[in-house]
Amino acid sequence: MRVSSTVYPPSAPAAPHPGNAGIPTAVRPQTPALPAFSAFGAEALALAHRRHVPIFLLIGEQTEELADASVAAQLAERTVAVQLFPGERPDVELLCQRAGAMFSEEGALPLCALLLPDGRPFLAAPLPPPGFPLDPARLFVWLTHADRRYMQNLPALVGQASEVVRSLRAEPLRKPCTPEDAAHLLTRALNAIEDKRSGGFGAVKAPFVCGLRFLQHAAARGSRAAHASLNRTLDAMLSSALLDPLDGLFFRSTLTDDWRVFVPEKPLGVNAMLALILLDAGRREEAVRTLNTLISAFPLQGGALSPSLRAPRQTYAFTPQQVCAALGSEDGLRACRLLSLLHKDARPLPELAPSRFSPMPTAHAQREEQEKPLCPTLSPSVTPEDAAFLRRVFPALLRVRAARARQLPAPRADTTECALASAILAACGQRLGETRYTQAAQRAVAALCALPPAQSAPAGLPPSIAPTSPLRAQATCGASAALSLALLTLGRGEGMDEYAAGGLRLLYASLHAFVRPDGLVMHTPEDAAAWFPRVPALMDGELPSPAALLTHALRLAQAMRPDDSGFSDAAEAIWHAAAPCAHAQPLSCAGLIDAMTAQPFTP
Repeated sequence: MRVSSTVYPPSAPAAPHPGNAGIPTAVRPQTPALPAFSAFGAEALALAHRRHVPIFLLIGEQTEELADASVAAQLAERTVAVQLFPGERPDVELLCQRAGAMFSEEGALPLCALLLPDGRPFLAAPLPPPGFPLDPARLFVWLTHADRRYMQNLPALVGQASEVVRSLRAEPLRKPCTPEDAAHLLTRALNAIEDKRSGGFGAVKAPFVCGLRFLQHAAARGSRAAHASLNRTLDAMLSSALLDPLDGLFFRSTLTDDWRVFVPEKPLGVNAMLALILLDAGRREEAVRTLNTLISAFPLQGGALSPSLRAPRQTYAFTPQQVCAALGSEDGLRACRLLSLLHKDARPLPELAPSRFSPMPTAHAQREEQEKPLCPTLSPSVTPEDAAFLRRVFPALLRVRAARARQLPAPRADTTECALASAILAACGQRLGETRYTQAAQRAVAALCALPPAQSAPAGLPPSIAPTSPLRAQATCGASAALSLALLTLGRGEGMDEYAAGGLRLLYASLHAFVRPDGLVMHTPEDAAAWFPRVPALMDGELPSPAALLTHALRLAQAMRPDDSGFSDAAEAIWHAAAPCAHAQPLSCAGLIDAMTAQPFTP
């Protein structure tokens, strides 16, 4: 699985619209030195074709390092510089991530890629994640070599781009593959990549929520191996640097195989999924802490939920002296011991370059790093008495942290993440009997439903991000499927029939817009993507794939209307078209496999 580090920068002030008046229109600080980036679209592709140059695509936020004179000149003279907001075009992100994985052995976001004038990527590599510096000289060298390759080896690069597109197409199956067959293959694949020593899956540790949810449902069906694997991973996550113990939220990823060196960004969708997983795993206290922080820290003006919280790494770090000053000597030393804040017990951080564009660490920098404050990490041997003590002292430490650079929510709402989190908040609110979670879900869904619909798409489909200009508004399957799932989940409550009706309408529109007659699910509608290679929406990223979200919504609709067989028929058609990909790459399709095998349905 590739880790996706998502940021949401604005490119220009969006025109106010009555439908999105409640969501703040963010404005990037005007820095004249930054190179001008165009919007991703047909105009940028046509300009690259006229100039006979590649497109430089930035998926992420413009940083000050891009104002380096040599980098800016290279971008302006030898490329057409284009920027995408993560979440705006998931099909483009998937292609670029696949190009990075194939030719750079890396595929994380934020990411830069070089594209042919027809929009196909032939080279991509991730930029350093938030909280880590970018070396402009390394990016300049990459651009220079890439430009020479483009001018001298264009036929080879065209073949390389075609290979990227072909890699997402699975060979037809010789015999049928049922969801149960795919679940068996996924179980074997998870067992093969599980880290039995440190817990989790793979080398770069991230919350593989699709795999964890599948293991949870497999454990509910009686699999002891799945139950043991799930608990090993949850235990490792809860006692690692991935968790911020003060507010109960999880960071996006850690960059080492032993869950250290976290990326200082907390994603909404991943934390919502983890809250649901923790709740179903019997870890109610941890789940409730995460849910409480979700409804208090992520809301934007108008009720929508921000896709992430970000702060400098220093915000999360404490010295023993700071803890003792806040809690007193006796309580402070006890808290330092339980939170692993004593330098004598801390292991040195590894030398780490998060991407090829990161400056290489030096011995002096490593010595300075070891002298810095440490980030709290829960001890795995915390007793119930220790846990009660930590709950009592956490508010004081949070007040100390609040005086530093604050955790800021991303200014844009990602419709897919916001709607998925709303569905989970509604489900948890119904299960726990907590109306505050249900009300937060209602506010978020109301904000999304009030957005102006995306242009060049069937009426009623929401844009993938908001606020955004009408010209950049793009309808995506993930956004529509997640919002339909949220509406249907709310519709299960007493007196919520209007939500259920709205969810069914949106579900019908999504099936019409994004599902081909043969059942294959696409990221974007047919007409809006005619100039770009259409990419099947079957692969999971951090969150379940659009096809998985659509299948979850179909199965929930079938449970609400058992007499209507159309929903189950649509789910079967989607699976039939997706089965070759699920058979060939079960890890990449874990969300869809789980959606087809989970009984009974839960978001």
